[in-house]
Amino acid sequence: MAIHVFDNDEYRPPVWKSYLYQLQQEAPHPRRVTCISEVENRPKYYGREYHGMISREEADQLLSVAEGSYLIRESQRQPGTYTLALRFGNQTRNFRLFYDGKHFVGEKRFESIHDLVTDGLITLYIETKAAEYISKMTINPIYEHVGYTTLNREPALKKALPVCRDMPDGKDAPGEETGLEERPDSLKCLVGTGILNDTILSSYSQAKVLI
Repeated sequence: MAIHVFDNDEYRPPVWKSYLYQLQQEAPHPRRVTCISEVENRPKYYGREYHGMISREEADQLLSVAEGSYLIRESQRQPGTYTLALRFGNQTRNFRLFYDGKHFVGEKRFESIHDLVTDGLITLYIETKAAEYISKMTINPIYEHVGYTTLNREPALKKALPVCRDMPDGKDAPGEETGLEERPDSLKCLVGTGILNDTILSSYSQAKVLI
C-alpha cells in the first residue's frame, strides 16, 4: 500500500488566515456623525449619533463626507422605529436597528453602536473584496482549517433564518420602508457552517437592509 508523505511546507492555512485578517484591517473605520443640536425624545441608549426624524436624503448628505460614516435616525414612515444609516461603497445603507439591552441589526448583539458598526463595516468589506474566495472556502474541505483568529468549530447559526428577498423600488413590503437586500449565498453558507469565526460576517449577513 502506497504511503503518501506531505511536506509540511506545502500546507499553509495561516496564509489564507492572514488574507482574511488583512482584509479585516483594511476595512473602513467607523466615523460617527454627531448631531450639533439637542434632539427631543432621544432614546437614552443612543448618543450624539442620533439625529431624530430626518429624511433619507438628509442622512445621505450628512454621510457623504467619508466611508464608514454613520448616524441613527427615526423612521419617517414608521415613527418609533430606528434606522442605522451607514456609508459604504459610496452609497448609504439603511439598517433597521433594534435594542433589547444590547444593539443589533441581525442575530449578534453589541454593547455599543460603535462595535456594531465596526463589525458591519468588516462584514461588508469582506463581502465586497473576497466573494470568490469565500465561495471557494464553502466548497473545498481544506478551507475548514481557516478562520480569522481561531477556528469556530461549531456552526455559527444553528437554524436558518428566513431569506430576505429583493423588492423593486416603490413597492414596499408590509412593515418595511422599502426593499430588502439579500446577502450572497456563499456568505450565508460560510457563516452557517462556522468556517469563519463569528467575530466577523455575523450580524450584517442576516440583517435587513432598507435600500
